[in-house]
Amino acid sequence: MKTLPYDVSRCAARYNANPDSEWCPQRDTCQRYLALTQWDKQAGMPEYQRIPVVMGQKDCGIKIEVLEVAV
Repeated sequence: MKTLPYDVSRCAARYNANPDSEWCPQRDTCQRYLALTQWDKQAGMPEYQRIPVVMGQKDCGIKIEVLEVAV
């Protein structure tokens, strides 16, 4: 699986750092979230020290839609 470039931020898909906070309902169709949780590891990316990670937002304007879902 190819992942996103290093300069494209990932999304944690949570609205805040509180463990009880809501999850973004669109996370499973967002490339930023899937890169953070699955794709980067599969691509062999060692760590996140240089990749920005943002919190989810209810009125998200940065979602990158997944065009094809792997089966």
